[in-house]
Amino acid sequence: MTDLLINYIVLDAICAIALIILTLAALQNVLFSNEMKKYFALAALVTFIVVTAESASIIYENILLAGRAPALIANIIGFSLAPLIAFVLSRAFTVGNGKIRTLLSIPIWINIVLVFSSPWTGLIFSVGSDINYIRGPLYGWFIFAYLCSYIILIVDSVKAMNYYQCHSKTTFILLLTFTILGTNVQLVWPNVHATWLSVTLSLVLFYAYFCVLTETQDNLTGLLKRNVYDRYTSKIPNVDTGMVIVFDLDGFKQINDLYGHSWGDSCLRVVGNLVKDCFGKLGFCYRTGGDEFCVICHSKDVHQVEAVLGSFHCKIDNIRNNTTQGELPMVSTGYAAFSGSVADYERALKKADDQMYNFKYKRRQLRMN
Repeated sequence: MTDLLINYIVLDAICAIALIILTLAALQNVLFSNEMKKYFALAALVTFIVVTAESASIIYENILLAGRAPALIANIIGFSLAPLIAFVLSRAFTVGNGKIRTLLSIPIWINIVLVFSSPWTGLIFSVGSDINYIRGPLYGWFIFAYLCSYIILIVDSVKAMNYYQCHSKTTFILLLTFTILGTNVQLVWPNVHATWLSVTLSLVLFYAYFCVLTETQDNLTGLLKRNVYDRYTSKIPNVDTGMVIVFDLDGFKQINDLYGHSWGDSCLRVVGNLVKDCFGKLGFCYRTGGDEFCVICHSKDVHQVEAVLGSFHCKIDNIRNNTTQGELPMVSTGYAAFSGSVADYERALKKADDQMYNFKYKRRQLRMN
């Protein structure tokens, strides 16, 4: 056996060990939801199966001289499971339902059928009596299914990036670029044994990246945590200008005392989700305290902010009027513009807070009258 084949086996073994560790880490991750744990672990496990099959094929063909059968089995596993890896990985951070994902997954399942028929039909691949692998007439379908899986990964990644309010999109774009280029090297140059190393590294990088993203999320509301807010507002770049909007739940302590902390948590969840739904496209949404929220908008368009605030209050009032289990507190708001410095942001925040408390006071006076 040549040194090159030994290198291939050693490299696959290293990848396999890393994938086992990644599977265990994903299953034990306390930051991830059960869905994220399951699909990250499944993506690592599927990759482990493919890597192991490839190594076994090399050993059977070159050391044990077992003939054509191991090559057939390895190719069936590789061609059927390879497009599934990106698809399964995307499910780990899928946000909402997706018709595009459903449509693009159809070629992946058709590919599996074609692959399993290939030992007899040679549609995707064939293995000759001399153990030479040959691409079949429908090999292009495998490429198509593979590309579909990565389109799914890209679409779901973009949705997840928006859902998690990713501050730095550059890292995420570089991660996607590395994943796509690295895992397609062997499609272009079949003799370059880099695909499964690239897939393994991509899975590890995706896992690490989503560990960081989930750590920025407030578990109750899905908004960004206070520490993320503090990091941003402590070093606002000079080029950053926008609007700061503050939110505070009126009489939240009384709501907790009257209906219990479980209902209080439900109120925070409802308000947090509504803040994100209404203002997510305008900027970053944070939970800055127990019942306090903040949005930092990229725009200084007062009319736009006031329009969204009006919609937010209408929706809150509508939810309050249709709530039967307990009372949903009113939400007081205030806003102010800032221009490119920490000092100016702090002045704007003070102005927004004053406006919010004035809003709260006037509403209390109206209720008393």
